[in-house]
Parts: sequence; structure tokens; C-alpha cells
Amino acid sequence: MRDTGRDLKTDLVVEAISQLRENGMEGFSARAVAEACRVSCAAPFKHFDGRRGMFFAISEYLDNMLCETMEDIKARWGTDHKRSHLEMNEAYIRFLCENPFLINESFWNTIDEKQAGIRKWKSFRNMTEQFRLYCQAREISEEIYKSYYFNFQTLAYGAAFVIVNGLLLEGGDPGRDILDLEERIYRNLEQSVGTCRPLLFTRPDYLKG
Repeated sequence: MRDTGRDLKTDLVVEAISQLRENGMEGFSARAVAEACRVSCAAPFKHFDGRRGMFFAISEYLDNMLCETMEDIKARWGTDHKRSHLEMNEAYIRFLCENPFLINESFWNTIDEKQAGIRKWKSFRNMTEQFRLYCQAREISEEIYKSYYFNFQTLAYGAAFVIVNGLLLEGGDPGRDILDLEERIYRNLEQSVGTCRPLLFTRPDYLKG
């Protein structure tokens, strides 16, 4: 039954996300979304002007959801841009694991964004801004910090792919491994520009619940 506390458009978006999480892009059906919301099969097309419009709405909804998390993290760490960025990166990986269709190119092709789409999200820009501010404060050039940020992008998508597809080695601890890799990236960056300082990290409660 629909949650009458929300408008139908939001209900359709939330149900679409639920079905994408469960069935992936290949098993997605706008008809099934309408049936779950107990509305006519034409409702998704009426409210979103087709599949492309629905997926745009999904992208916007998820960006806003992740943006709230990023804003909370930024408020918690203030001017400690390194800690803020690291926690945001962990939240980003967790979000990709919860919504694996976001690393499926066909999702972005549907809205003519391809994989570049997520880089336009406010939440993603918020995360990368923390890294940029950290590097700016240490007078690290744009050329250097962009090359190092590629490592964080590779880590995020690689970790999400391995976790979602059940490719972890038996007894593996993704939270610990991700934290170790993050530490190495920062350590290598700081050593390369002569600003290396001890890193004080605590083990994150990663992917729990």
C-alpha cells in the first residue's frame, strides 16, 4: 500500500530504487513499479515523461540522499578536510554497494549521462572538494592532486565491484582493507610533496547493519 504521507511521484521513485536494487537494470520494469504502488501502468510515464525522466528523478533523489550524509560528515569534521574526505569516501563506497546499478553504464546511458553523470552530483562534488581543500592548504598543485584522486576513484569503484559481486577472499575484511588503501594514498601523496605527518585513523564500522 502506498505511503499516503508522500506524493505519488516520490512513491514511484522510491519503489523504482527498491526494484533496481533487487533486480538490477536488466530486471527493471516500470509496470512492476506501478503495480507495487497500486496505480495504473501509465502513471510512471505520466509523472516522468518516460523511462528517461524516471531515471533522472532517481538520480536526483539519490544525490540528495547522499548529499545529506556528506553534509553531516562535513559539519562533524569542520576544517579537518582529510578526515572529512576519508569518511565521505567510505560513505560513497557504502552507497555504491547499496545501489550497485549506479556502476552499471546502462543506467547512465538511459539519461544520456554515461558514467560522467555521478560526477555531476552535488554529493560527489562535496566529497572531491574536501580533498581539493586539503591539497590547497598544503600548496599541492592541481596536476598532482588530480592524479592522486584517480586512486580514490579506482578504490571506490573497484571496492564496490568486488563487494557487490561477492569476490572477497574468504575471511576478507573490506573495511580494514579500504582503510589501509586510503592511508597509503594519503601517505604517498604527503611523502611526494614533503608534508608527511603521522596518520591517526580509527577502524570504521564499515558495511554493518
